Formats: sequence, structure tokens, C-alpha cells
Amino acid sequence: MKLSLIQFLWLAVSFQMGFSAPSKAQLLEKRITIVLSNQKLENALKTIAAKADIRLVYNNRVWKNSGTVNMGFTDTKIKEVLDRVLQSSDITYEVISDQFIVLKLKTIPVKTTELITPDSNVGIEQPLADQGFVVSGIVVDENGDPMPGVTVRVKNGTQIGATNAKGAYAIGVSRPNSILEFTFLGYKTIQGTVNSGITLNIRMLPDPARLDEVHIIGYGTTTKRISTGSQGGLTAKEIEIQPTTNVLQALEGRIPGVFVTQTNGLPGAGINVQIRGVNSLTKSNRPLYVIDGVPYLSDPINTLSSSTSVLPSAEGDTNPMNTINPNDIESLEVLKDADATAIYGSRGANGVVLITTKKGKPGKTKFSVNASTGVSKVAHFVPMLEIDQYLALRRKAYTNGTTASSTPTNADAPDLVTWDQTANTNWQKTLLGNSARTTDLNANVSGGDVLTNFYLSGTYHKEGNVYPGGQGYQRGGAKFSLNHASADQRFSLALTATYSTDKNNISTTDLATYAYNLPPNYPIYNPDGSYYWTAAGLGNPLAYLNQTNDNRTSNLLSSLGLKYTILKGLDIKSTFGFSKTDMNQVTIRPLSSLSPVFSIPTSGSASYTYNYTNNYIIEPQITYSTKIWKGTVNALAGGTYQFRQSKQPYYVNATGFPSDDFLTNISSATNVSTSSSSQDYKYASLFGRLNYNIENKYIVNVNFRRDGSSRFGPNKKFGNFGSVGAAWVFSEESFIKDKLNWLSFGKLKGSYGLVGSDDIGNYLYLDTYSTNGYVYNGSTGLVPSRIPNSELAWEETKKLDLGFELGFLKDRVSLSGSYYRNRTGNQLLNFPLSPQTGFSSYQGNLPAIVQNSGVELGVTTTNIKNKSFSWTSSFNISKNSNKLLSFPDIAKTSYYTTYIVGNPIGSYYTYQFAGIDPATNRPSFTHYNADGTTSAVATPTFGLAAIGRGDRVYSGTSYPDFYGGLTNNITYKGFTLDFTFQFVKQKGRSLLPSSFYPPGFFANMAASVANDYLALGNPDFLVAGSTGGLNGRATFRAFSNYASTDAGIVDASFIRMKNASLSYNLPAKLLSKIGAQNVRVFVQGQNLFTITKYNGFDPESQGVATPPLRTIVSGLQFTF
Repeated sequence: MKLSLIQFLWLAVSFQMGFSAPSKAQLLEKRITIVLSNQKLENALKTIAAKADIRLVYNNRVWKNSGTVNMGFTDTKIKEVLDRVLQSSDITYEVISDQFIVLKLKTIPVKTTELITPDSNVGIEQPLADQGFVVSGIVVDENGDPMPGVTVRVKNGTQIGATNAKGAYAIGVSRPNSILEFTFLGYKTIQGTVNSGITLNIRMLPDPARLDEVHIIGYGTTTKRISTGSQGGLTAKEIEIQPTTNVLQALEGRIPGVFVTQTNGLPGAGINVQIRGVNSLTKSNRPLYVIDGVPYLSDPINTLSSSTSVLPSAEGDTNPMNTINPNDIESLEVLKDADATAIYGSRGANGVVLITTKKGKPGKTKFSVNASTGVSKVAHFVPMLEIDQYLALRRKAYTNGTTASSTPTNADAPDLVTWDQTANTNWQKTLLGNSARTTDLNANVSGGDVLTNFYLSGTYHKEGNVYPGGQGYQRGGAKFSLNHASADQRFSLALTATYSTDKNNISTTDLATYAYNLPPNYPIYNPDGSYYWTAAGLGNPLAYLNQTNDNRTSNLLSSLGLKYTILKGLDIKSTFGFSKTDMNQVTIRPLSSLSPVFSIPTSGSASYTYNYTNNYIIEPQITYSTKIWKGTVNALAGGTYQFRQSKQPYYVNATGFPSDDFLTNISSATNVSTSSSSQDYKYASLFGRLNYNIENKYIVNVNFRRDGSSRFGPNKKFGNFGSVGAAWVFSEESFIKDKLNWLSFGKLKGSYGLVGSDDIGNYLYLDTYSTNGYVYNGSTGLVPSRIPNSELAWEETKKLDLGFELGFLKDRVSLSGSYYRNRTGNQLLNFPLSPQTGFSSYQGNLPAIVQNSGVELGVTTTNIKNKSFSWTSSFNISKNSNKLLSFPDIAKTSYYTTYIVGNPIGSYYTYQFAGIDPATNRPSFTHYNADGTTSAVATPTFGLAAIGRGDRVYSGTSYPDFYGGLTNNITYKGFTLDFTFQFVKQKGRSLLPSSFYPPGFFANMAASVANDYLALGNPDFLVAGSTGGLNGRATFRAFSNYASTDAGIVDASFIRMKNASLSYNLPAKLLSKIGAQNVRVFVQGQNLFTITKYNGFDPESQGVATPPLRTIVSGLQFTF
């Protein structure tokens, strides 16, 4: 077994940490040998402290009545030494960390203050002390629970400390009238003036303002108050109330500028994420995912290798985020503009999604379990033609035939001749009507102190399928994180490792196609129980259920962060990341599942493939912070080296098995074909950031990055990217504060920058060769397969962003808005070539510019808030406009018939229906003549009318006109209700283009499609004038052309209750009786109902596909 450098470092550091983080109990267990000969007690204790490498905290008054010590100890525990030395004195001690011991007088009178809060009188009147003194106490939260990890510091002094696991603290104070400051993220800062040694107990209260909450950005953090970039995010609390398998689903309707769609409702289905539109003409436009500082996969797992040998699966592309447990996520941040994304250079062109997983926190060990179970079902079925309607249209079609073949026979119309004329199977309910059961179990344990803490979790998820049978999806995983800091806080370490594995057993085909097309009287079985097949070419869905695709994916994601403070404000740190993703696919097609109609199969088949990707990354960084003039300068410099290796060690396809029992034994197959592939990707960069903040009022942020990618030609490998952003917090101006009391916060911000993209395959700038299948002199021949392009270069996006953020009435109302404009040029495109060149195409940069511009608006309100009841609302809306801004010489390219300058790149181009031709009783279409006139024709020309090359005209875009969401959160005592409505205004394809045959043909269809088509004119046009009756080509061609008109583009807008959660937290009195910290019972729902005019399965997935499912989940969460 080989160990990489990173793996070795992890082992070394983990081994070291086993000896570098003793607990408080271990401190007292240390053994020392020491002789104390007639020493004063003060000197004796200091000698012990020096010998044991511990530090003492005390008030000088403890030595008032101390005597002398004359003792000796040999290999004795420190606890025993201290107990004997202090036995006859007035001094006692307390261990407050793994290095500090507080000395106190046993009988000294101590005044204990009232528990103070931010609204209390913070001046503590005490007699002045002549020397330094110690202040101690306990810090609790709003519920009275101890708060570990609260920072305690002497304002304008050097003393600093933190509360321990019990919320206790002790800090030395050097002079009277000092101010103690207590701070904790998300809570109000408390200050108290102290004059002598006292016990000062503190109650911390949550800070309702979100302006100073820390948000993760590229290689750092910021707050909403001082951020110059555009970003949005979700917290762990907002994620856990949604019953999602893939955390990306939690983004739907929640963040402005982020549009998320689910391809279908099958387990493990792909998730598409678009951030502020689509920038590239032909590339994926996927954002960059970064988990705990390590870039993660964006491409579907089953497309990671360079091979095209990918096995089909009903759920489509396998999204890599399926392997991430949503319950392990602490926060999710989406970076949108150049100021936020330019620090990632070429990888941030399509936005960045930063995921931070949960870490350990100081405090006593906590054990938490979350268990839930639920059910998912298809929420909406499409009304189809009933058996009477279907058969009537079929008979009418034959009656209208004009040839001898217009008489139905068993060969071409068994539904009219042989099958049961009363059978009326609802294939949607039969094939998609099952209830998919879900089970989730998550457990975690965390704890530690201020210096060392940990988090360990495990998860199991099981999800059924709405298909008949036992197909389903399972996922399991574990996560471990460890944070450690030295006693002086100069060195810190953060280690995170996550492993997950899943198994998706699913058919090779989405059965929704058969649920839509099968005639209502189609028989599944023959009288002998075998599968029924018809010569008309219809498949058998239950037979196809036996064609299974077994996908097994495993994922290891790990990172190690090291940080060391050289001087005050000067830190060096480095992140080491390693991830490994594996995917095994096995597709089995038994002989019994293969149709014998057109050719009789002799055996089943089996296909096997294995893909894996190893990703290594190292990012050293140095940061410096200092004050210059009235502001603070924060500087960052660093570098990145990334190496990704993707391999498909084998792809095997085998046939010729003796029987279906041998399908898993390839050696028994007579015909076996194999292939393999491998590719490497290297990426290196230097980056920097300079931030200048003047009094939290004027902020400037500059980013720069120089990237190098192995995907480009020798002279084009490197690109320079960067951004500049600025913000003005005008609410801090005195002339605003004095006159606009109702304005609690106001900020204007803007940014401009350049980011790039290398979103292409590897080696595309090189010429390549492939085997031609012919053997010469015992060797397989090679032929050129790709033309080289040494000038292949970066795709570049220029981003402009202008925004504002406002807070009213002490931030009870918050309003934010942005205008953005992205222009992407030097497009990376596949350029088709003439066959005479010997190549079909080559990869190059074309001077096309795609523009995305739009506006985003977000509003958050605190409607009601008192001791027992609160109600907050959050609303967001986004509008994006996409268009091909320019494409010089487009007429000389093959894209001439695909794109039109000035139109969106995702445009619908359709024919125009011109009515029924009375001569033929068939649809006619508008034809655009060369002289500018129009005429009606039976067969339109496929090209684009706008360029004089055909009859297709612009009929809208596949991208939404606008979208957004409304979220409400209501709490009453222990109850919490949270629900989100998602809305989308868009056009989409109806079921008409998915109806492959016209009414009367040998396939069922939606009742609405049939009725709309028949309403166009005389029903005789179905088959009248055809040759061959049922299979009349003219009838089929007329319907096919009609399905390609603007009649197939409909309003697919919808309003959907995306998520709802109702929970109850048990009261503190009951919790204390059972010894629990928290117990929560909950019910959650997803896709509960949809309001739409769309007549298909679902307006989100559109077309004929298993739609996103309605899910109801109930569960229990408890923490001890």
C-alpha cells in the first residue's frame, strides 16, 4: 500500500496530537520529583508550577497568611503534591484548562454580583484594590445553560481567556476600573467594570441583528455589514427542516439569483444549479463546489472518465452531491459576483457554492440522534384517453383509410382485434403509483474544550422507488473532524474526513414513457405467464424492470488545515486536500427481458464499468492584518496546486451466456469486448486579496489570481483574473444617524471583475490517434482522430454588480437588491469541419459574447416578536435576461442555424401553425418566401426564418422569466412552523412534442393533447388520404410538424409549496427529568401542492419523466 505525502502528513499530525492535547484530568495525573526545603508557600508553588510546566493564576492577597514548606516528593502526582502542600493553608485551587490553575482563598469573603445581561447596569462598585486581582464567574445563555467558549478579555489590555466546558472562567486583572468584555458569535457583547476580585456571573442574550454574523467566502470570512460582494446562504437550521436527500434541493426558492431544478423524481436524480443565468453556449455552466476549503466535483460522477462508454440509467446523470449528508452541513454559501468569485479565478465563472461541514465546539460531550421515516408519491397524474375514447379514435382512423390495408389485423392492430376491449389499465398508477418509503438515521457526538474539540457522525438513508418491485436507493457514511490549538493559540489544526457510500438499484429506462404511451388494454403477460410482446413494436415495461442498473458510488473527502501565528496579525496557513470518488456500474439484461419481435435473442447481456477520480490539492497562504491611518488592512497571498486523475480501468460488455443464471460470470460469456481510458488534469495558480476597511464605513476589496490549466495550448495555459469591489456603509455617517432614526443600516456596494473558465475536456489542444479496427502485420492500425489547436485558450467572463442593503426599524425590516451584468466571450466551442478535412470537428475559441443581466431583490421582516411568539418572513425574486450579444461572422459557422444574435441562447424555435388545409384535411404551416411574403405549406423547412433559411420562428426561451420564493417562520413557545413557497414564471414544452404519434395511432396519449388536436378541424384529417391506413406517413408527418409548432410551447409557470416543517421542542422542566438537553418531534413535507396551468406531469421537470415526488416525513431528534 502506498502512502501519499498528504496521507503521511495526516498520520504524523494525528499521532502528534495524541500527545499534545492532555485533558485537565491528565494534568493532575502528571508525576514530578521535587524537593522544597524551607521555601515560602508562594515560592514553593511557583517552583512546582515551573517543574510541571503549568501556569498559576492568583490574587496577591492569597499569600497574606501563608507559611513555609519543607517537603520532598518522588515520582508523585501533581494532585497529591498540591493537596499536601496546601493542606494547612487557606488556599485552594481549581484547574480551568489543560495548563492553567487558579489559586483562591478558602475563606475570603467574596461578593457575588447579580446575574447581569446586556441591559443591566454593568458598573460593579467595589473597594479599590492596590494590586492586580482575579475575577471569576459563570457565563450562561438565555436559557440558563452554561456557555463554553465565550471569549473573556480585558478591554484595552492584553489579558484574554475563555469559559470552560461548565461556562466558568477566571481572568487576571491588572488595575482597578478595568472593563471585562464577553463576546460570542451570534450573541450581544457584554461589558462590565470591575474594581476588585469578585465573582461576576453573566447571562448572554442572542443578537437579533444578522449584520455581524460571519459568512464564509473564498479563503476567508466576512460579515454582512462589511461585505463588498454578492452572496447568499443557508444555515444548518434552515437545511435540517427540509426532507432533502441532496443538499442542493434546499436552495430552491431560498436564495436570489440561484435557480435549481430536479431532472426527475427518481432516487439519486440529477440536480441542475444555475447562478445568474447561463454564460456558455455549449458548456455545462455548473458552479464550483468547495467543501471545507477543498474543490469538489461538479460534473456527474458517471461522466468523469474520458470514455463515452457510460451505462444508461433511469435517473440520468449521477450528481456528486448525492454522497454528502445534509445533516453534516453547518452552512452553505453561494458566491455570485466577481468580487466574491474572482479569488477562485477560472473556476468561479459560473459562481461558487461553499459548503462548511459541522465541527466540534467547546463544551461537555453531546450525543444527538435524528431518526425519521416517511413516504413519497407522485403528486399528479396526467388524464389519459380512457379505453372507449381510445378505441373510438383507433376505429375512426381505420375507417378513414383509403386502401386495403385500412382493415385492422392482429399484426398491426391487436388492440382492436385480439386484446380485451373492456380492459382500462391506468398505466401511470400501475408503473408510477407505488409509495416510496424513506428511512433516515443520523447520529453524532461532539465535545472538547477551547483548545481541542471533535465531531463524529454517522448516517444511514434508505429510499424506495415508485416503480413496482424492490428497486431503491441506500446511502451510508461517517464524518470525523478534529480542531486543535496550542495553549498560546498561535498554532491551530483542523482535520476533517468524510466517507460515504451509496447504492442505487434502478431500471435502465424511465418507465414514465411507457406509462404515457401504452394503450389502456395492453396485456403484460401471455396466458402461460411469460411476458407479452407485440409485433407493433411496443415494449413491455415489467420486462424492462428486470433490466437493472446497479450503481455503487463511494466518496472520500478529507482536508487538513494548519495555521501558525508568527506575529500579531501575521499568520501562515496551508490546506491539504484529498478526495476520491469511485463508481461501479453493472447493467444486467436477462434474456427474458429482451423483445423477440424483430430478432430472436439467444442470450442476455451484461455490462460492467468502473470509474474513479483522485483529486489532490495544496493551498499555502499567508495573511496579514494591521491598522493604517483610520482603517484596517487585511492582506492575503497564496497559491494552489491541484492534480486530478480520472480513470476508467475497464468497460466490459458481454453476451453469449449459457443462461440468465450466468449473467454475473463474465468468463462464461462467448463474446466479450473491453475498453479503458485515463486522463489527468493539472491546475496551478497564485492569488491575492487586499481589503481596506475604514471604521466599518468605507471598504475596498481587491482580488487577483493568475491561473494555469493543463487543458490549453502551450502559449495559452495561463490567464490573469481579478476584481475590485467597494462598499459605503452610509448609515454610519453622522448626518444620517442624526436625521434618519428609522434607518438602522444602509450600504451601497459595487464590483467589477474578470473570471475565466476551462470547462472543456482534457487534451483537446493536442492531436490524437485511435485504433481503426484493422490489423496489419499483426498490429492494429492507428488513424488521426483529432486535429490539434495550440491556440486553445480561456473562456472569459466580465462581471459587473451594483447593489444596496437597507435595514429599517432596528433591522426589523431588511431590504437588499442587486443589478448585475455578465458578459462571456472567447467562447469555447466545438467547431464542425468539412468532411474533406478528415475530421468532424475541432475545439476552438469563437468570438461570440453571451450576456446575462438581471435584478435581484430580497426582503426579510420580523413581523411579530415577543417572549412567547415570533413570526418572521423572507421574500426573494430574481429576473434574468439572457441573450447572444454578438457573434461575428456567425453565417460562416455551423451555429448559423442554431443561434440568432439578440435572442436568448436557450430559445425555442418552432413552426407556425397556419390552420387546416381544406384540400387535404391536414395541418398546414407558414412558409417564409425569399421575397418576404408568406404562404401556407404542408411541409415546412427546418431552418430559421430570421436568417432566410427556413420556417422556424422565435417562440420564447427555456429559461425562466423570473423566479423566487416566500418563507415564513412562526414560533409559539415550543412549537415552530416553517414553510416555503417557490414560484417560477416560465415557458416550457407541453406533452404535445412528447406524443410521438397522432390520435388514432397505436399509442395512447394525454386527453388534452388529443382533444386539442381534434378540435383543429374535421376529424377525418387523422388518416384521410393516407396510404396504408393506420401507418400513413402523411398523417404522421403532419402531426409531427404540428407538434413542432408554437402549440407545443405553453405556460409552465407554477407556485409550489416547496417545503413545510412543524416541530415541537419539549420544555426545559420535562427535559431535566429525563436528563436530555433537547428533544424535538417534527413533521416535514416537500412538494406538497402545486398551482399551475401546465397540463403535463410536472412544470419543473417537464416532458414525459417521473416527476419530483411529494414527500411527507415524521421524526424525532434528541440530544443528551
